Amino acid sequence: MLKFTVLSISIMALSVLSLTGCSGDSAEVADTHAAEIGHEGHDHGPGEHGQTAAAPTPTLAADWCAEHRVPESACTACNPSLIAEFKANNDWCGGHGLPESHCRLCNPGITFPQEEVIALRGIDPIENEIDISLNFRANAEVCATDGALIQFASATTAARTGITVRSIAEAKLEETVNAPAEVVFDETAATVVTTTIPALVSRWLISPGDIVREGEILAIVQSPEIADLRSAFLSASAEYEVQRKELERHKGLRDGNMISEADFDRQSAVTERARAELVGARGMLQSAGLSVDDIDEIIKHGSLSNQFALRASASGMVVERIAQIGELLEAGRAFAMIADPSSMWIEANLAEEQLRQVRVGDRMTFDSDGRGLNRVGGEVIWTSRFLDPHTRTGTVRAKVFDPDNQLHAGEFGRARITRASAEQVTLVPKDAVQWEGCCNVVFVREAPDRYRPRKVHLIDGEGPYYQVTGGLRPGQEVVVDGAFLLKTELKKSSIGAGCCGLEPAG
Repeated sequence: MLKFTVLSISIMALSVLSLTGCSGDSAEVADTHAAEIGHEGHDHGPGEHGQTAAAPTPTLAADWCAEHRVPESACTACNPSLIAEFKANNDWCGGHGLPESHCRLCNPGITFPQEEVIALRGIDPIENEIDISLNFRANAEVCATDGALIQFASATTAARTGITVRSIAEAKLEETVNAPAEVVFDETAATVVTTTIPALVSRWLISPGDIVREGEILAIVQSPEIADLRSAFLSASAEYEVQRKELERHKGLRDGNMISEADFDRQSAVTERARAELVGARGMLQSAGLSVDDIDEIIKHGSLSNQFALRASASGMVVERIAQIGELLEAGRAFAMIADPSSMWIEANLAEEQLRQVRVGDRMTFDSDGRGLNRVGGEVIWTSRFLDPHTRTGTVRAKVFDPDNQLHAGEFGRARITRASAEQVTLVPKDAVQWEGCCNVVFVREAPDRYRPRKVHLIDGEGPYYQVTGGLRPGQEVVVDGAFLLKTELKKSSIGAGCCGLEPAG
């Protein structure tokens, strides 16, 4: 169904376009385009046309959008007008915003004939894809469509095609740095649950992903030392109570002048020493993981059990249960980790020359390797002051806010760090830019019935605009809706004998 749609667009364009410089009648033009289908990019000798026309390989290779890894003629990212056709045929992946038949995340085994052609020509698809993810495709120095002009029969004919234009503007250039990156927990919002005594988990009461409050019981643990700590605490508590009462008795005797001030001071010191021992014993229990209520229960019931409740030391999400049931952990080993999942760090490893371009406060966006086109943004909060002696790279850290908890610690992807400079660039709507086979072009309206392709160099593509240099001036009008139609006619002229008039670029 899609092939017929694209073909119908091309036929419509042929019926309404009068391209400057065309020679011959309509039959000759049709014959020229028929020859183009089978002879793109070939040098033919006498008598070779019949054989070469059966080989579609060059045409397949030309109909390929390397940026989005789908056929150019069916690329909804380059030509959004095709989206409605795919949706009408129930061929649409709403989760990733592209046709189901193009979605490699949902259907990893998807291949297109063009990819086989590219492989036969010795192009490494993986290497090509990585290069495109970092840089835009470069324009060819010499293009068959240089100086081309697309001339409609009249302004009325041009209006009927549905072409719309938009004025371009200038803005400050945003310098961009790309680097591999990893998601890590915000260390200022993460807490490790541990104990100061050897212990093992006999039963977990929570699971990873649970939201807990400070003091909530996470697990029942056992320790060979907890009974000794409880015994020491009970002894210290009893001793302090005896000495406290003795101090009260001495105070009454001193007030009645029945003992000296020195005797009272000695008892005060003994009582204070007993209180200090009680405080130390209580602190040992708290550092082991017992709460104030747990300690009060020890005094109330005098329990000397070797079990106790391990409680959360902070509120947040349990992101990891580290201890295994029945495993005796040494003192200080982590049992679990609690963190704020909405506060994450992105750490990117930058080369030495890249590190010099980054400052605290710069914007960073992160593209995960495993989540398609989803992105999160943040702000650089720290840059390393030293380089790794082996890799000669430095770390840049950005803090991102992820309220939907889409990020996972340990997730890999690419970081994109941008900062504004004093240099001015032109902003062009993304829908206006077309890859016509060897160059990135936009179509500038010179008159209501006349449009000229202009090569542009793409610098960055954040948001709805590309930053471009070369070929354009602020205030010029470029085609947005209908750019794909003009590109279709332009590519036809560059394949065969040529239908677009070739005039000096004005």
